[in-house]
Amino acid sequence: MKTFLAKIIILTTVLFVSNYAYSQWDSGQINVHLSLPEVTLVDIEPGLNNSINFSVSPALNGGDSPTIQNTSNETLWINYTSALPDGQNTRSINAEISQGTLPEGISLYLEASPFSGTGDGQLGISAGKTELTNAPSPIITDIGSCYTGDGVSNGHQLTFSIQISDYSKIYAADNQNYVVLYTITDN
Repeated sequence: MKTFLAKIIILTTVLFVSNYAYSQWDSGQINVHLSLPEVTLVDIEPGLNNSINFSVSPALNGGDSPTIQNTSNETLWINYTSALPDGQNTRSINAEISQGTLPEGISLYLEASPFSGTGDGQLGISAGKTELTNAPSPIITDIGSCYTGDGVSNGHQLTFSIQISDYSKIYAADNQNYVVLYTITDN
């Protein structure tokens, strides 16, 4: 009988303790709100002076063609940040000559390298070598939500090149300045 009574006391204690322990583990909930705004930023590095200089020198001997000095330049990098709104697929970066008109017979080209650097996300794809005109042309496509990293060696290296496309249209000109405008656009 003592064994039976001991078993009932142990069972009652276990049930009491388990109910007590269960009642100590309560749960609750909270609402968490997150806001991420749509972002589109584009930047040209290294920063302060982003000038590129090209010149055409006259021929030294009769019958020779003019010579282009510094036919290409790879000193600039394009960095960008993109956070797409819900339901939008991609963006592109376009480039155009926004101020000035190139002399006839001269062509200016721009090519963005494949991405390199510390960025992450759906980074853009180079559109290849593009002739710059007064109309926007894509230089980087398929940009999703991403960031390239900031500064030189992050993003896409820009290669500018110049060539004489038609000697018959070339005329003498003093120093002329042109502005290249970069625009990140929704597709």
